[in-house]
Amino acid sequence: MAKNFNWIWFVGAGAWFLDALLSLHHHALASGLVAAAISALFLAAGMFFRNQARR
Repeated sequence: MAKNFNWIWFVGAGAWFLDALLSLHHHALASGLVAAAISALFLAAGMFFRNQARR
């Protein structure tokens, strides 16, 4: 995997986190929690691939 493409996971995590915030603001708890979980998965994937790119 190229070294410059791991940032896309962090952008995805930010987008899902924003979606979670908007869902929770509009009192949609279920979709807000799902979006927060997906955001956490994207963040974990970003950190994993960042470590892989450093090797």
